[in-house]
Amino acid sequence: MDVGIDGRRSALRPSIELPGFPEWSPAGVSLERRLIRAISEGFESHGFRPLDTAAVQPWSVLTAGDGQYSDGGVGKPIFRVAEPPETDTGARLGLRYDLTVPLARHIAERGDTLAFPLSCYQIAKVWRAEIPDLSHAREFYQCDLDVIGRGELSLFFDAEIACALHAAFEAVGLGDFTVRISNRRALAALLAVHGQHDTRVKAIVQIIDEGGRQPREKTVLQLRDAGVADAVAEDIGELLSLHTVREARDLFARRGADQGGLDELETVIDAAIGLGMPAGRLRLDFSITRGHDYYTGTVYETFVSGREHWGAIGSGGRYDNLLGHVTGERYPGVGVSIGLTRLVGLLLEDARAGGTAPDEVVVTRGPDAREGSLLEVVRELRRRGLPTRVLFDPPADPSVREDFATLVEVRGDGSCTVRHMPGGQVREVDAGSVAEFVASGRAS
Repeated sequence: MDVGIDGRRSALRPSIELPGFPEWSPAGVSLERRLIRAISEGFESHGFRPLDTAAVQPWSVLTAGDGQYSDGGVGKPIFRVAEPPETDTGARLGLRYDLTVPLARHIAERGDTLAFPLSCYQIAKVWRAEIPDLSHAREFYQCDLDVIGRGELSLFFDAEIACALHAAFEAVGLGDFTVRISNRRALAALLAVHGQHDTRVKAIVQIIDEGGRQPREKTVLQLRDAGVADAVAEDIGELLSLHTVREARDLFARRGADQGGLDELETVIDAAIGLGMPAGRLRLDFSITRGHDYYTGTVYETFVSGREHWGAIGSGGRYDNLLGHVTGERYPGVGVSIGLTRLVGLLLEDARAGGTAPDEVVVTRGPDAREGSLLEVVRELRRRGLPTRVLFDPPADPSVREDFATLVEVRGDGSCTVRHMPGGQVREVDAGSVAEFVASGRAS
């Protein structure tokens, strides 16, 4: 039977399937937990502290501000929570669809007891009542990293977010990746000189955002098809072709556009590099706009080199009015989000296509092996800190393939056959030396 990207067998009877609710095999859960540890360590290395908010939220909170953080609009992606009659409080409740809204409620409720700027991260499940497909699950882990200020928030925190995101993906071990950065104020300023404001700007931002990594000529054509004037579309096309702030300043100077957004962009890029982020990992890309209305300045999207078909694996930006619709007080913030469940699925697909197997030793017993030898080998492997699983019984279904790093078969003559996966190298090793041999192989 085929296994889908959400880790479940696709041949289950329709009556018991749960489309959109991922259920991982042990290998998937192990990978998920490893990623959570790595991402947490990356965030905490930059001084961010964990926060935990409730999965169930008041309906009024989830839909406050016209559901500005909700991808599908008010109520559309939200699962309602029904209380049983015997404990019904009369409250209207729903499951959180992201981690930003619960954070906003947490600050609104406890703001007087929190120290600002608040640097925090959340790693937890969220739920969206969407139609599930390969890129949209109904239940998934989200990793959010935020800095929230009270009244004001330095642009240097935008740089700090980029650096912490870089540290997290370095800890995960994704290989070569880039954090692409832009600024919504810069685009708005260029459009303003053409008389484009508010609703018109939103429509243009959506077209650029949906265009993604397509050629800029195609984006320009789509803008014209949407009724955008040729002069506006051409300036947007030129902006999308630029790779430095200096080049953008030349365009803005020719058009007489305000350069405040470019100033912010330059400040953030310089500060991130000054904080130690490799210059090659941070790339200016004016096609990064983030389609949500609440972003007001810096925006980011992260892509893995050679895996651009994955799409952005970490995205976010600055939002200067987190709680204005709730408290009337200004709480500017900047943050990014990583879709962990989607990342697990992508890495598992990559592993099935020839990636690295889990870091686990599996020990089996040959037909003539003594029980004492088997137990001794397992004990010594574990004593050396190697994750070791022992198969006391043969597999019930040998056709079901499992992923592991090393297979050790204990034989009756006092030796062990060691197979390193996925390369398949085979060595015969004395049982008394097998733990040292496997451990030295891992170290090398």
